[in-house]
Amino acid sequence: MRVFIFAVVGLLAALAGGAALVPMSVAADTVASRFPDFKFKAASGSMWDGKLTQVAFGSQFIGDLVVKTDLMSLLSGKAAGALGLTREGFAGTANLAYGLTNGRLEVKDLKLDGNTALVPGMPAALARSDGRFTLAISNVTFVESLCETASGEVWTDALTKVSIQGWVGPELRGPVTCEGGHMQVQAGGKAATGEDVLAILSISQHLDMELTATVANATPGAAKALGDIGFVREGDKLVLSQAMGSR
Repeated sequence: MRVFIFAVVGLLAALAGGAALVPMSVAADTVASRFPDFKFKAASGSMWDGKLTQVAFGSQFIGDLVVKTDLMSLLSGKAAGALGLTREGFAGTANLAYGLTNGRLEVKDLKLDGNTALVPGMPAALARSDGRFTLAISNVTFVESLCETASGEVWTDALTKVSIQGWVGPELRGPVTCEGGHMQVQAGGKAATGEDVLAILSISQHLDMELTATVANATPGAAKALGDIGFVREGDKLVLSQAMGSR
């Protein structure tokens, strides 16, 4: 994730470094030449208020981005701006600020919500449900491209929308943290029948995402239902490992 964020910050810096009438397409082409994984279909508007459509990074499709640059931030030695994301079933916003001298990147007030059924790579049983998720990050700081601190929360009700073999899972929620320089999103909950569920989403710098979900204390009925979803038994737990995103 952080490489994609730095690519977007590069876009903001390119915009902030030019004149007000510089087209968004010129700045975006500059960033694309520096970050080959950063791709877009079309660009419109100017550095002040522009839009990129069908943005992708590596193998992951992102969506459409609205970029609003804060030129006054240059007076404090930063390239900063606001992003708006739209994509079928998803919507998000975030504020970014990049230190032009110290390379410190701050992402604040990131909010993303969407339909779990439209998340590429979602297990079929969950994709058929009408689940939702929200991601709210108050602050993430990257230093020398490594995730240093993070504060936020993720929530989803996807498992509560699935009724297989009569088993219904819990709502899941939990923190967003930095682990070993990477961003990690984890959410847990306890089902009414006693199962403890923990889901951890690991996000690499190239937006490769790996979901690992574990269930402990599964009753026989829950074990059968979870097996239908795709969980396999490992010792005394049921585990699901799944690559997420556009593949």
